[in-house]
Amino acid sequence: MDECTLDHHFVFSVPASLTYPPLSPALLAAPGHPSCTPQRVTADYALFLIPMDSCGALRMVIGKTVIYILEIVNKVESITLDYGTITRDSPARILVECRYKPGPPLVTAGYMTKTPSLGPGLQGQGVFGVQLRIAKDAHYSSFHAQYHAPLRTLLRQPLYLEVRLVNPPDLQVVLLVHYCVAYPRSGATMWVLLYKECPNPLDPAPHNVVLPSPESHTRRFTITTFQFLQKGKTYDLDQEVYFMCSTEACVPQDGPCLEGCLGQ
Repeated sequence: MDECTLDHHFVFSVPASLTYPPLSPALLAAPGHPSCTPQRVTADYALFLIPMDSCGALRMVIGKTVIYILEIVNKVESITLDYGTITRDSPARILVECRYKPGPPLVTAGYMTKTPSLGPGLQGQGVFGVQLRIAKDAHYSSFHAQYHAPLRTLLRQPLYLEVRLVNPPDLQVVLLVHYCVAYPRSGATMWVLLYKECPNPLDPAPHNVVLPSPESHTRRFTITTFQFLQKGKTYDLDQEVYFMCSTEACVPQDGPCLEGCLGQ
């Protein structure tokens, strides 16, 4: 449903399937206007009804056409820890547009989306979007929708991880992975998966297997850590385990990019 009403209201729905991984409809709102939230929210969509003179909507006049533009973003929830900031939400930016022309009622509506929302200003400051994904098999042909899973699904199973730059401005940019860790929601423990781009030497043999990466800005590796955890009362097998990697985007023109095992 995408409508521009004659009494100047935006009426539109945003499906959760608009992006991958799916959006969380309940987290959508106009930026800087936390009260401009959906009128109705389900697991599958968010329905908005917003006046065109509120929620930061922009008004432009081109010839005899009046254009209104409304921006909707998702609230990205993050946790700041000693070793960095972690977020489990993908940033999304949706622009909704309505056009009004004089004469008989002629109203058009439409919206587009960009994800992640990293403009030229951010990229110019050296900020890049990095995505961590879990592949379903060793061929990396398909990926799970989330980058966390219950511990019971990880036991005695290899884990295929991929870390990549989402939209590298230069294909020569090298993605360095300083370390990767896994931790349960409770934070009661933490597993070091990679350190200085190499498998954790304290893991029992066989160690993590480093796989050839298709490009310098994509890193793939297989984790075998969870194969050695014994089923028992020590672990909450239903607790979700999250993965986090510390990365750096290195430009070869600015200096040497010292790659570890992932660059071999």
